Amino acid sequence: MEIRLLGPVEVIRDGEPVARLTGRPRTLLAVLALAAPEPVTVDAIGRRVWGADPPANLRPSVQSLVFRLRRLLGSEATIECIGSSYALRVAPGQVDASRFGQLTEAAGRLDDPGDQRDRLTAALALWRGEPFGGVDSEWLDQVQAPRLTETYLSAIERRLDLDLAAGKHEQALPELRELAAAHPLRESLWLRLLTVLARCGRPADALTQYEELRRRLADELGTDPDEQLQALHAQLLAATQSRPLAPAQSPMTPRQLPPAPGGFTGRAATLAELDRLSSAPRASGAPAIIAVHGPGGVGKTALALHWAHRAADRFPDGQLYLNLQGYGPDRPLDPDTALDLLLRGLGLSGAQIPDGRQTRAALLRSVLARREVLLVLDNARDADQVRPLIPGSAGLVLVTSRSQLRSLAAREGAHRVPLEPFSADDAAAYLTRILAAHDVSHDTAELAELTRLCGHLPLALAIAAERLTRAPTGSVRALSAELEQHPDRLALLDVGEDADGALRAVFGWSYDVLDAQPARAFRLLGLHPGPDTSLEAVSALLAVPPQETRRSLGQLVGAHLLEQPGDRYQLHDLLAEYSVRLVQELEDESESDAAQTRLLDWYAHSALNGKVALEKSEPLLDFGRPAAGVEPMVFDTARQAVDWFTDERQGLVAAVRTAVEQGHDRAAYRLAHALWPYLMYLRALDDLFEIQCLALDAARRTGDGDAEAVTAHAVGRAYLFRSDLDRACKHLDEALRLFELLGNDHGRGSALTDLGRLYRRWGDTDASVRHHRAAVEVLEPLNDTAGVARNHANVAETFLLGGRYQEAVDAARESVELNRVAGERRAEAFALNTLATALIGSRDHDAVRIATEALELSRDLGDRWSEVCALTHLGEALDLRDDAAGARRHWQLALEVLDETGMPGSDTLNRATLTELLA
Repeated sequence: MEIRLLGPVEVIRDGEPVARLTGRPRTLLAVLALAAPEPVTVDAIGRRVWGADPPANLRPSVQSLVFRLRRLLGSEATIECIGSSYALRVAPGQVDASRFGQLTEAAGRLDDPGDQRDRLTAALALWRGEPFGGVDSEWLDQVQAPRLTETYLSAIERRLDLDLAAGKHEQALPELRELAAAHPLRESLWLRLLTVLARCGRPADALTQYEELRRRLADELGTDPDEQLQALHAQLLAATQSRPLAPAQSPMTPRQLPPAPGGFTGRAATLAELDRLSSAPRASGAPAIIAVHGPGGVGKTALALHWAHRAADRFPDGQLYLNLQGYGPDRPLDPDTALDLLLRGLGLSGAQIPDGRQTRAALLRSVLARREVLLVLDNARDADQVRPLIPGSAGLVLVTSRSQLRSLAAREGAHRVPLEPFSADDAAAYLTRILAAHDVSHDTAELAELTRLCGHLPLALAIAAERLTRAPTGSVRALSAELEQHPDRLALLDVGEDADGALRAVFGWSYDVLDAQPARAFRLLGLHPGPDTSLEAVSALLAVPPQETRRSLGQLVGAHLLEQPGDRYQLHDLLAEYSVRLVQELEDESESDAAQTRLLDWYAHSALNGKVALEKSEPLLDFGRPAAGVEPMVFDTARQAVDWFTDERQGLVAAVRTAVEQGHDRAAYRLAHALWPYLMYLRALDDLFEIQCLALDAARRTGDGDAEAVTAHAVGRAYLFRSDLDRACKHLDEALRLFELLGNDHGRGSALTDLGRLYRRWGDTDASVRHHRAAVEVLEPLNDTAGVARNHANVAETFLLGGRYQEAVDAARESVELNRVAGERRAEAFALNTLATALIGSRDHDAVRIATEALELSRDLGDRWSEVCALTHLGEALDLRDDAAGARRHWQLALEVLDETGMPGSDTLNRATLTELLA
């Protein structure tokens, strides 16, 4: 007789299972067999069989249960009563759990790897599934099953380690994938899986698997992968540098430095110190970090850019520049966004940039490993903002900040270089150069007095010089006298760490002489939420025509109150603070509110026009007409819309936050709705998720049912893209309920579409098809041809998962035809790819023709990912015709497109899968 606990509990007698072994007798057998031959007390039996609610008359109940079990087992097993205990008297080898323990322990005592593997293999052969199957016992489920499972998994890992030591990586891979899927939170299995994938030449697959584990651990346990996994991840990222995934191997070299400041003066000693520190020996492979710190307006950025341009030739792999917005009216750039911008500056696409600060920082370190790149991080708030952005090796990081960054020096070994206001000689030289160019007369004593009153601060000196050169009939002496008599003279002379108060008077010189319109423009610019802006945005802010706006902005640029890098405008952070103060002190509250409303409305309607250009579908929200004085951007092509979104991205996202903070809730959710397609195109999933959640809260505050339904839908979609399927389902169900209450069939169809996608992700193909077909029934009467086509394509994808190829062919053909009617060429290309896949599954040779159509259309659209799909499918279709040479040629072309663009591919189509096809 054999008693089996490692799987469904059963007794095998004469090769056949003992019949009618169910219920509590079966549970009692498991409890006694697990302890055999040791006895188990009646009280313990009561807890283990009945749980927290044992019968009041426990002993007779146990006696009755033992009697029933004895009848089932017959004479081949003895249940002995020992006092107040019972024991199952069988040989240890008759119970599979006992035999399993004996074999694993014996393996640990052996020296020969082959003998160890034999014992472990024999032990593992006893395992038939989850222990104690068919038994209802909380104690067995929660205490003993996990213990046995841990022993089983440890044995598997020991046996796998022996296989890997013998070089059997490919043989181990399928089993490891299955085990990791079955035990998704066991990090030791994932460590082995990732290691094997790397050794099998599949680092990209390993990185994808790591990201899946990271998200699962974060969602379910709120933790990160352990140190071993993080270290392996970093190694895998570094290994990808030998592939075209990272821009380190691409021909693009970043040259992001803004123009060098004109007429740079002085700072000879500081420049020499920067030269010395940047050339000093450093730890092997470590980057040099130099932190230039000093008060606002002291010229840190000018110094950094002057030196960076002078030293650029020493950094042949490129120069990166990022304004961290540490000080100013805008919120500091958070490290996640900063990492995203730096990685994009290095040529990575949004699809290649992972979620999470640690993963992005690791990717940045890997991409910059062994590259001599100059990274200028301007206007940092503190060391915590800088720390995640530091490369792991090589290159130079030049940081500027008003903070002294002491902890960056202590922990990262940064060399701190303090920057003080000009010396008296440098300040005089600076003013002399400018005044001489404009024939402004002065003498040495007068100039010294003016520089003293300006605190030798470069920004103050620049504004004073502008005042003198604008009105050359004035004199240095008169300007000094005016400043001497200014009521804020004591504040002016205070040029400590917080210098903005010291500059109020100096800024006032330029502001006070402005004409009315430029002065109003300067004040209202304090309402703009982003780091820079455009002529069109300011026109909306001011409610004046672009030509008039251009003249006002030109005067501000000329007065050194506004900077104009390229065709955009930006305020120095100190001037931005001054502008904010002016609008608060001088502007009527109703005018300020009206100006901000116009700006947010301009952003919302411009983004809406961009959304329509990208999606060619009707928005689910009615934006109404633009406010008076607002002329939103219009776009003839999707490319124009993408370019505009790219220029305005930071301002648009900041506008959503500002709208929420200032109580403009309707503007917040409209902006978030309009931004969806661009942020998805960019795969800026962090921004996407943040603003959709803000939009949902805003919609709920307004009580606008349509907006709440639309934003709940958007949040559900955002969770879907984050693979948080439970939360996605919650919000999509809520959106569907709201759309139904509102009678919004268009919204209902959209929600059903995404629920269909959700159920496909869950593996419930029947529910997926049901929801997509329900969406079609809703959208067809609305003449939403593109929406109907989208659902047919999704139905085809779902049928493909279930191997229902002919049904997939029919659905994909319908999608292709409908997309042609709707003029949705990009969607048509993807539908053709899906149709080709279905035909290949059906072994239909027409797949060659369809894949060729998909390829031609993808190339005509310039859609490189669709091109990769089409090339791959065409190769598979040719292989179906036994044209091996043609198949290999197209697979090679697909691989070359991935290499050229740096696209990572998808879980099922990437460099690794193409390499396997070519092997």
